[in-house]
Amino acid sequence: MSGPEASIPTHFPVTRESALARWREFLPKANRYGALRNQVVPGHPHVTRLSPAIRARLVSTEELVGSVLETHRFDAVEKLVQELVWRDYWKGWLELRPGVWSAYRAEAERLRTEGDPALLRRAEAVLAGEGGIAVMDGFTRELISTGYLHNHARMWWAGYWIHVERLPWALGADFFYRHLLDADPASNTLGWRWVAGLQTLGKAYLPRRSNLERYCASSLLADPTGLERLEDSVVSPAPLPDEAPAQRVAWRSLSESPDLSGGSPAGGGRWGLWVHGEDLGLEATALGRLRPEVLLSVFDAQRVGAHGLSPLRIAYLKTALADGVARAGRHFGCATVSCETGEGLAEALVRVAQERGLAGWVAMRPSVGPLGDAIPGIEAALAGDGRKILWCRRSWDERLWPQASAGFFGFWEKARRRLEPRSGRPARDGDPQQPGLPFP
Repeated sequence: MSGPEASIPTHFPVTRESALARWREFLPKANRYGALRNQVVPGHPHVTRLSPAIRARLVSTEELVGSVLETHRFDAVEKLVQELVWRDYWKGWLELRPGVWSAYRAEAERLRTEGDPALLRRAEAVLAGEGGIAVMDGFTRELISTGYLHNHARMWWAGYWIHVERLPWALGADFFYRHLLDADPASNTLGWRWVAGLQTLGKAYLPRRSNLERYCASSLLADPTGLERLEDSVVSPAPLPDEAPAQRVAWRSLSESPDLSGGSPAGGGRWGLWVHGEDLGLEATALGRLRPEVLLSVFDAQRVGAHGLSPLRIAYLKTALADGVARAGRHFGCATVSCETGEGLAEALVRVAQERGLAGWVAMRPSVGPLGDAIPGIEAALAGDGRKILWCRRSWDERLWPQASAGFFGFWEKARRRLEPRSGRPARDGDPQQPGLPFP
């Protein structure tokens, strides 16, 4: 591998083939995940390290859950399945409350431009790995250099930022979003809100020295500088910022429409398939039946620049996108157009549709986040040119995401009742023979 992609750490799979190889390697020890997952040790051998690939859907939650339940008893891998499904819960929760995302982005921008100068100087020092607590500064450097932190370390670091440094959660969330290879608008935003005590009111997450000493490798704590600031008796919850209650919107079902049984949308015409980084496994969805005239991928430098993504994260996004487009090209057997543009995403979709004489585009609908924010502009630009975009969504998402109407454990209980019969254990009386997806 050459170019900017060469800096991507090799222990984070960047293609579907390498992600599946990593999963096959991890699968035999999946039953040990629950006991070992909280241990933060160099190299992170106790977790899958597949989160960037799952984020880009080089591999899907559905196929990972399916394969682990085919090979293990449910009770032996329940914690792993639960953690995989957490991502879907967060996605659905934010999809039903998109204003939480837009409010966070507005607050992060306000703080950057209007925040107290002394607060911003302290934030800059912490973000440079100069906060004064050696283990936290080490985590900062690890995130910047690798694009990754173990989930337990993420919670400690976010708790340190909010409850020890007393810095605004939105600026910390923005730092994670810019650097994490697996940065997902839902998991990142809502995880930070949970640590702050906003997501579940009254339940903030506090970083405790005793917890670090229990779960951190001794090498990570070799330098004890600053640990006294994390003493259990010292750390206390930061005051919660005022905010309006999250407004819930009605679920908009797509059900992997339009009907593609004939290979193209009803009404005829020439259609293209837009491949984007939110879902790089199109051949495994209902869109696999489509017979497009052309595949298009656009690396939107304008949007990436607006969010200040790190060079490492940009390299990962580009490499994963190239892999998804190459696989789609082989599957669909049509021409492929890949472009990196500063003209704007909507403009690129219109221009290529004009050049290829397309009625419009078919694509997976992006979830709430930066690409989701582009949907109104894309639809308006294509409509203004007499063209359309037809959105689709995976059946898995259609079934799970609307269920994220309240807390996780009600959501999980419904999922668990559906998933448990799929495991490798012998069926019990009353087990459905074909339980299907987690929700009816």
